[in-house]
Amino acid sequence: MSSINQTFSAVAVALLLLAMTGCALQSPVPALEADDLPATFTTRSDTNDITWPESDWWQNFGDAELTSLVEQVQAGNLDLANNQRNLLAAQIALREAGFNLLPRASLTVGTDATYRQSRIDGVRESNNADSPFALTAAISYTDILSKPAIYTQALADYDSRAAQTADVTLTTLGTSASTYFQLLLTRDKLTAAAQNVSNAQAISEIADARVEAGVAVPIEALQQRIALQRELANQRALQQSDLAARASLALLTGQNVQGLNLSGQTLQPIEAPQVQPGLPSELLLRRPDLVQAEAQLRSAVAGVDIARSDYFPSISLTGSLNASSTSLSELVAAPDLFINSAATIVQTLLDTGQRSRTLERSRLTMENSLATYRRTVLAAFNEVEVLLSAMQLQQEQVDVALQNLGAAEESFRIAQVRYEEGVSDFLTVLTTQNTLFSSRNAYLDAKLQQLNTVISLYQALGGGWQASDIERLNP
Repeated sequence: MSSINQTFSAVAVALLLLAMTGCALQSPVPALEADDLPATFTTRSDTNDITWPESDWWQNFGDAELTSLVEQVQAGNLDLANNQRNLLAAQIALREAGFNLLPRASLTVGTDATYRQSRIDGVRESNNADSPFALTAAISYTDILSKPAIYTQALADYDSRAAQTADVTLTTLGTSASTYFQLLLTRDKLTAAAQNVSNAQAISEIADARVEAGVAVPIEALQQRIALQRELANQRALQQSDLAARASLALLTGQNVQGLNLSGQTLQPIEAPQVQPGLPSELLLRRPDLVQAEAQLRSAVAGVDIARSDYFPSISLTGSLNASSTSLSELVAAPDLFINSAATIVQTLLDTGQRSRTLERSRLTMENSLATYRRTVLAAFNEVEVLLSAMQLQQEQVDVALQNLGAAEESFRIAQVRYEEGVSDFLTVLTTQNTLFSSRNAYLDAKLQQLNTVISLYQALGGGWQASDIERLNP
C-alpha cells in the first residue's frame, strides 16, 4: 500500500509543479495611461457631500408612482428576464471551466464475465463463470500548461457578460424613468393646452363682440379663430403622445397598454436630486461598461497566453489503480492490485509558422482591446464632467423659465383686460398670448431636460452597481 501512496503522491507533486508552471506563463494586464485617470472631477456642486448613486437611485426623485413603475419593470420586463437566464447559463459555463482546470478523475466497476447459450441436440451450454470482477480508479490531466490561461479567459468572459447584463438593466431602468417623466410632461402640456384653448376661446369671444359692436375689424376675429384651432389641434396631438408614452411603458413592464394605469399628472412636485461623485478612479469599478471593457482586455491577454503556450510542449499525466478478483467479496477484501502511470510530452517542431501567426493575431486583438478600454474610460469621464456641468446650467435655466412664465402670465392678464376695455389693440393681445403659450412649454421642457440629465448622470455613475456585485459559481 505504501507504494500506492508514494506513486499518487508523486503524481500530485508533479501536477502541482506543472500547474504552477502554467500560472507563471500568465501575463499581467496592461495598465491605463497615467493621464487617462483624472485626479478629480472639475465640476463640483455647492455641497461637499459625496453622493454616489444607490442601487435604488430612482427613489431619490420622491415619486411613489415612479418607484412602483420601476418595480414592475424589474419584475415583468421580458428583455431583463432573458438577460438573467443568459447570465445563469454563463454561470454554469464558468463552473464547467473551473472543473476543467482540475484533473479528471473516474471510477468504474465491471466484469468480463459472459454468459452464452446454444442448443445442440437440446443441450444448453454456458462458459467462463469465473471471469474476474474489476474496479478501476483513474486520473488524467491534459494540456497542463495552458489550463490556467484558459480558465482566466473563461473568468474574464463571464465577468464581461455579467457587466453587460448590469449595463442593460441600468439602461432599461433609465429608459423607464425617462419615459415616465415624458408622460408627465405630456400631461402637463395637456393641462397647459387646455389653458391655452380657454384663453384663446376667451379672446375669440371678445374679438367677435368687438367686431359686432363695430369697434374692431373682422380680421381680428378671423386671426383669433385660427389661433384657437391651432391650440385645439395641439391638444389632440398631445393626447396621442400620452397614449404613445403609456404604450412604451406598458411594453417595458411586459403588459398591454390597457392594463397599465398611471395616475401621475404633473412634473411640478418632482425635485431633481443633487449628485456629487467621489474620486474618478472609483468609476472604474462602478460603471458596468468600464468593467466589461476591462474584462474583455483580460480575456484578450489570456488569449495571448494561450497562443504562447503552443510554443511549449503539450504535457499530459495519467494514472490508474486497478483492482480485480474472481468475486465481488474478494474484490473488496483481498483484490489483486495493479498501478499504471504515464506522462506524455508532445512538442510540435514544424508548423509552417502557424503558431507565430496565431500569436501575432492574439497580440493585435489585445492591443485593440486595450485601445477600446482606454477610449471607453476617457468617454466615461468626459460624459460625467459634461453632465455635472449640465446639471448646474439646467437648474439656472429652470429658474429663469419659471420667472419668465410668471411674467408672461401677468403680461397676458393685463393685455386681456386692456383689450376688453378698448385701451389696447388686438396685436398686443395676440403677442402676449403667444408669449404665454411658448413660456409654458419652455418651462416644462426645461424641467424635463433637468430630470433627464439627472437620470443620465445616475447612469453615467453606474446606478449604484459595483464590480463586487458579480456573483460567480466556483467549482
